[in-house]
This record gives sequence, structure tokens and C-alpha cells, in this order.
Amino acid sequence: MTTEKKHGEFSLIETLVARRPKPENLFRACRVAAGDDAALLASLSRPVITTDTQREGVHFRRDWQTPFEIGAKAVAVTLSDLAASFAKPVALFVNLGIPAGLSDSVAEGIYDGLGAALEIYGCDLGGGNTSRSSELSLDLFAVGEGQGEMPLRSEAKAGELLCVTGPLGMARGGLRCLETGETRFPELLAAFKNPRPRFDAAEVLQQAGVRCAMDISDGLAGDALHMAKASGVTLELALTPEMAHGELKGWCDACGEDLRSFMASGGEEYELLFTCSADTLAAIKAVIPTVMCVGRVSAHSGLYLLGLPREASSFEHR
Repeated sequence: MTTEKKHGEFSLIETLVARRPKPENLFRACRVAAGDDAALLASLSRPVITTDTQREGVHFRRDWQTPFEIGAKAVAVTLSDLAASFAKPVALFVNLGIPAGLSDSVAEGIYDGLGAALEIYGCDLGGGNTSRSSELSLDLFAVGEGQGEMPLRSEAKAGELLCVTGPLGMARGGLRCLETGETRFPELLAAFKNPRPRFDAAEVLQQAGVRCAMDISDGLAGDALHMAKASGVTLELALTPEMAHGELKGWCDACGEDLRSFMASGGEEYELLFTCSADTLAAIKAVIPTVMCVGRVSAHSGLYLLGLPREASSFEHR
């Protein structure tokens, strides 16, 4: 007679499969999904694919975030690339690296967060795996379906405006709050712990005919530079204190930080950065009031970025 282990790889995989969103909550893009050797997806007319990695000590810390928050954020940041591509999420695949001695309750909490986020975004669980690892890690692979033409960061045109879908610097402010033990700014903490891919904004931008877009994961300074180089243009930034969220203003005032530099340097924001005409911006802003113009596009002048606050820098995961 053999006794099945209460915990282990098979048990954790069963736990992950159990977190698959309920059929009534999404269109079943996975004809065969988590639980079999491979996934069978429904035919996709415009498949869009992206990957992401989350490493403990680099992308998250368990003394700052609950296992549930770690799992939910991993889904959000992976799917954000689909939102920036004007694609609807279809299926997510996740591999969990487990260090020796990690409690199964931590892994199960991460899976709870994964499942809850998949429900929110109507994304199916295509499959996953677990493996022994030197560090707690999640490797994720997402499949989406494009809606019309995919926007490109290389499509910024001279004469257009440079815009974002929401306030900047919030997640960086939340990170600094965690680093210092500051608890007076809950919206900053939420921006870091619980980012949201902007599928809502992506739909509006797509319908408005926006052709140049990307998500802000490396901060405005870093991602605007990526866009400028890809498009061969100069982006002239025009950040003002009035564009900042009230809590970020409060944080910078309390800590003596330069507000404009903070807005330009904040990473892991996942707002969308895009270019469009003034008329298109007005139409978009009528639907998404948080949209802001943060600069303009001009012919390449020899520099890719102008107007960058002196202390601003790109955010790096390291």
C-alpha cells in the first residue's frame, strides 16, 4: 500500500489547474487547457504572443507583498504587453520556480492571485509547471488575439502629440514608500502592488486609430527613448507639476524629491504611452479623462529626447 504525499509537484499542479477561470466567466479560447500535456487553442486570426519573468528580490519581495499580490501582479504585468498591442488576452502559461523550504501555502497563495487576475481579464489558463529553483520565480507566456492593426513604437510622426493614459510616477512612489516604511500614501502603494493593464484604454485608442503605442514599464524617460529611437524622431517632453497625482505631490513634498524627475523616472506603471493628433487626443480624452499630453513629436534633431528633467533616469530591473 502506498500513501500519496500531501504536498509536492503533482499537488501544486492540481492546485494551479483548480485556479482556472470558470467557463461562464470567459470565452473558452482553450479547447484543451491546463491539466493535459499541452494546450489546444481555438483558431486565432491575429495571434499576439508575449513573455515575462518575475524574480524574487528583483521584481517582488515577500516582506512587501503577499503571495496573492505576487501572483496577481505577475498576470497583470504580462498581459499589459497585450493591452499595449491592442490585443485581447486569450491564454496564459506559467512556470513556478520553487526554492527549497518554501511553504506550499505560499505557492498556493500565488496561484490564488493568478486565478483571480485571470478572472478579471477574461484570460484562460493554458497550462503551467513547477520546478525546484534557487529562487522563487515565475516565468509567464501569454497569447492574445489582435484587434485590427497592431500599434508599433516605430510609428510616431513629427507633428503629433505625445500622450499617456494616466498619472506618472505612482508605482515608483509606492516602491519608495515600501523601502522607507511609509504608510500615509495608500494610492501609491496600490499602484506598485496592484497595477492594471489598460485594456480599457487600449480599446479606445484602437477605435480612435492610434498607430503608435507602448506600455510604460521602464518609466517615461526610458520608454520615450525607446519610442524615439524606433521612430527616428525627437520627443520633446513637457511635464508640469499640475500633471502629477495628489499623493505623489504629497510624497515628493514630504521627502524633498523633485516631482518632475519622479514622474519621468517611475517604472512598472503600465499606463500606455502613445502619439496622436490634437483632434484625436480631444476625442480620446472625452472618453478617458485621465489622458494627458506630456510632449510632442518633432523631426529628429540629433537628440532623441528634449525637456527631460535633470535627475530623471530610466527604471531598471536588477
